[in-house]
Amino acid sequence: MDQSLFLRSVHRMTIRKLFFLFWTTLAIGMVTAPVAGLLLQGLFGLAGLSFLSLLWAGVMFGAIAQMGFFAYMVFNMVFTGFIRNQRVYQGLQLVLALAILVNTFFMSLNRGGEEASAVSHLILPLTVLGAGLLVGYLKVKATQPKSFIPALFFMVAATMLEAVPSIEQKSLEMMMLMVLTLLMCNAWQVMQLHRLVGSTPRGNVNDSRSQPEKKKKQKS
Repeated sequence: MDQSLFLRSVHRMTIRKLFFLFWTTLAIGMVTAPVAGLLLQGLFGLAGLSFLSLLWAGVMFGAIAQMGFFAYMVFNMVFTGFIRNQRVYQGLQLVLALAILVNTFFMSLNRGGEEASAVSHLILPLTVLGAGLLVGYLKVKATQPKSFIPALFFMVAATMLEAVPSIEQKSLEMMMLMVLTLLMCNAWQVMQLHRLVGSTPRGNVNDSRSQPEKKKKQKS
């Protein structure tokens, strides 16, 4: 999920890989939305949504997650062209992620009214933050340490921007339904990216870079 990975992904993403990512993300959405809906019905009494409605909602959420994913890839490539220093860029991503979480809390607080406690408005940002930290950790284990902040930023920023229609509502249950589905779809995309573009595992980075040099030395 680091910057160089996004640059390589444009050249290595074949039509077959794009179709795989597209359909599997839709499938993740179709599975997650009904499960999340049933869970929310049991916890909060969410009503009015049939199983078929939840399936269609999962398809739509999966498609939204796809658009957000590729929009972020373009965003990332553009900004890495302006900000060459990787530490500065990752620091900016971290600040923006925290700002989005704080803004989400106050948006929920302003729209929730006086009947809801401040603690209930922390559920949404803390859920997104927890998912982002988990995916960032898994991304680091699968690739490189510098992938943590970009993965965290994508999980927070992309998910919250994609979930704006539900955040504008006053129903915490509907917000959580969309956000939970988007989190699963976005996590799937993040964890599949390095596999689809053939990213080098963390432990083999130096070896892969040194292979061309070794071949040149052997020929000489």
